Amino acid sequence: MRLKDKVTIITGAAHGIGKAYARRFAEEGAHVVIADIDRAGGEATANAILDGGGSAWARTTDVRSLPDLQGLMQETVKKFGRVDVLLNNAAIYVTQKLWKGPVEDLDLAEWDRVIEVNLKGVFLCSKAAIPIMKQQRSGKIINIASGTFFSGSGNMPHYTTAKGGVVALTRVMARQLGEYGINVNCMTPGSTMSEENVSEDVLKRREGSIDKRAFRRIETPADIVGTALFLASSDSDFVTGQLLVVEGGGVMH
Repeated sequence: MRLKDKVTIITGAAHGIGKAYARRFAEEGAHVVIADIDRAGGEATANAILDGGGSAWARTTDVRSLPDLQGLMQETVKKFGRVDVLLNNAAIYVTQKLWKGPVEDLDLAEWDRVIEVNLKGVFLCSKAAIPIMKQQRSGKIINIASGTFFSGSGNMPHYTTAKGGVVALTRVMARQLGEYGINVNCMTPGSTMSEENVSEDVLKRREGSIDKRAFRRIETPADIVGTALFLASSDSDFVTGQLLVVEGGGVMH
């Protein structure tokens, strides 16, 4: 098992890709902490892992609140003894309709809401975890960005800006934390069929990415979790500050 007894916190793990990370990490022997604002969804994911013989604990968490995140870290250490991996997955995108028009017409409240979760949330989660990892002199932080960082997507300016900020923050933290034995890396999945209930509109949107890829098919969570597993495991011990693109050749850099 590649993550045997590794204590792994995954934000936004109640549904979608986050849920897939949680289940795969548990299969690889990790103690998985499911940190999600959706209490019922988080508990359902944890129970499914427990029923399968894995180790999981759901903790209702708001990534916008530093005190809540500090509490998460303290409770995790009390329960499991340490924090080995932080996977910053929580984000606003699939579950909420976002503005796709001109920058000048974007509502300020919506801009703030997306930046607060998708960028500030990554900063706050990392801020809460880093002191523990520094004390351990080890740890893996994995951030999730987006291919929109490369394309400069013509819509969702707040989402694209936040994901670009995640890439920059990853590189800064990697520089700062290397001396403590902490790896910080970033992944950019493409448009992924992560919805649990797929509507015709969602299917059409996901199919719209197929022609842009070298592998001409829809991306699924199963296509992404292996890269996250690599970054969480000892296989990536000499990899830091890197951006790994996981979208079937839709972006090459």
